[in-house]
Amino acid sequence: MTRSNAGFTLLEILVAVCIMAMVLTFAFEAYQGIERSYQRVGHSPSRDRAARIVLDRLERELVGTILIQREDGTDPLLQPYFFWGESKPYAEDETDSFRFVTRTPIRPPGGSDNSLEVVTYAAVPSEDGHGLALLRQAEPLSQQLMKEVKWQSPDLVADHVATFLARYHSDQQQATEGWDSTGAEQLDQLPASIVVTISLWETDESGKQTEGPEFSRTIDLPVRPFKLTADNAQKKADCGEGMTVQDCIQQFSAQIEQASPSLATAIKDAQAQVQDTCWSPEQPSAGLQRLKVLLGGVPGFDAGECR
Repeated sequence: MTRSNAGFTLLEILVAVCIMAMVLTFAFEAYQGIERSYQRVGHSPSRDRAARIVLDRLERELVGTILIQREDGTDPLLQPYFFWGESKPYAEDETDSFRFVTRTPIRPPGGSDNSLEVVTYAAVPSEDGHGLALLRQAEPLSQQLMKEVKWQSPDLVADHVATFLARYHSDQQQATEGWDSTGAEQLDQLPASIVVTISLWETDESGKQTEGPEFSRTIDLPVRPFKLTADNAQKKADCGEGMTVQDCIQQFSAQIEQASPSLATAIKDAQAQVQDTCWSPEQPSAGLQRLKVLLGGVPGFDAGECR
């Protein structure tokens, strides 16, 4: 009976070791690739969300922009309502900024919700020296024109901003880099919409700062400029035996005051946009029809009494 001395030769062991080393190398490289992807995916969305949150915040305040036009003969310096936007495309330490009056400012919990405020957004150099810091400041509406901003404890909206741009579109869809409702060209006018673009600096897997993707949003300004007194307001006699829109609103003013604040505000805004003078014109405008729908939601309102 013979005894077997079979086993692995040195060459076989070396081949097995080489194969195992190759497998481990591929596995390690795959792991590193997954780790780098995870770091990018884990970091970038947080910055992307931050950019979108900034745009949400801007939109909330800009949609409430309001501009009451000056009455004839009024001193321009006594007109507190304005919209001002400035572009600085070639400045290294600043970018675009805008300042406006809004009825929907962001307020702290418990703050008053029925006052107008002047809100300013501007990007200035970041305190840590990298990129820009987007600042916001809100002030009570003054009794006179206060177009120039004086920073006093502004809020930091976003830090390490790479791009902050605003482009303004008129009612004729003409795009401009700036806007000044106190100037001759855009006197007492608001943009029809504003396109805001923002990007933030991000840190890649090597620790290097890179500019993140740009996010843009078109924000419409639904409330158009208006005067407290219509230029060509007709007399009641022009409506025959019917009521004027103003008469109807005054007749049900008590009921409107008892309605919800949001509904009362919507009625006030809709009334400012109505061009019709009579409550029952032959061809009512879309604005008047909208006003009637809103008034229909007021408890105690009877449209039959306004005919």
